[in-house]
Amino acid sequence: MDNKEKEPADLSARLDESELLKPGTAINPGQSHVEKPEIKQSQEPNHETANQAGLEQHPQADMKEDVVEFNKFVAAQEEAGKEIEQPKSGALHVIWEISKTILIAAAVVIFINTFVFQAYYVSGSSMTPTYQDKDYLLVNKFPTSVRNILKIFGNKGDLNIARGEVLIFRPPENPEIFYVKRAIGLPGDRVVLKDGVFTIYNKENPNGLRLDEKYIDPAFKTEGEIDEVVTPGNVFVVGDNRAPGGSYDSRAWGQLPQDKIIGDAFFRLIPLNSIGFISDPKYNSN
Repeated sequence: MDNKEKEPADLSARLDESELLKPGTAINPGQSHVEKPEIKQSQEPNHETANQAGLEQHPQADMKEDVVEFNKFVAAQEEAGKEIEQPKSGALHVIWEISKTILIAAAVVIFINTFVFQAYYVSGSSMTPTYQDKDYLLVNKFPTSVRNILKIFGNKGDLNIARGEVLIFRPPENPEIFYVKRAIGLPGDRVVLKDGVFTIYNKENPNGLRLDEKYIDPAFKTEGEIDEVVTPGNVFVVGDNRAPGGSYDSRAWGQLPQDKIIGDAFFRLIPLNSIGFISDPKYNSN
């Protein structure tokens, strides 16, 4: 009896392990009910997986840190380079600004001297006693510049010259030098020089305007005999020095073409005791 009672236990003990249900094996109907062991997900981390994740994540983190450090290094080098190059760049900028200022100033001076006004020294005594040798005069060139530009477009009008203006011009017979003389006769005027006195006949003065030239030395009498009409585009000029041979002017070489005129004197710079604007004389008939 004892042996029979123990036999089932022995048989069960001798069952092949392959006949036992493995964890997770489904149980079909009709089979003996065997409880499927409940498999609980372990809360413990899979050390192998964690280690594998660590192997994947740590290099990325290290790489990011390396990139950040490299960027900091590059930025530091660039900043250092700027600090080194800044003085050079600053010096070049200063040189460029100075050069640009000089070029602009030179261009302005050239433009002004060519088209607006220019300074001239009086050379000689043909304008004494009004102007002396080495007097320094500023000459207005703007009207002449405008006329020259208009001539390009076919405008051949006369300059608006006032009687008594002091003109700087190139003499027709010697254009390499400059003369300074006073305008006495204008286009359309009949200029008469007799007994040392100029008389102007025109529409405004049909009976003649006898010029009272207060700027000349009364000790001298104007030489010459003149009776001629100033043609369009010309002007009759005479020096203030009326001493014999004191001025070589229109009395000797004729009327001055306006194309030869540089401009009219409007300001005296030297001598300092005579500095100031130059006014045109007002002629009264005697």
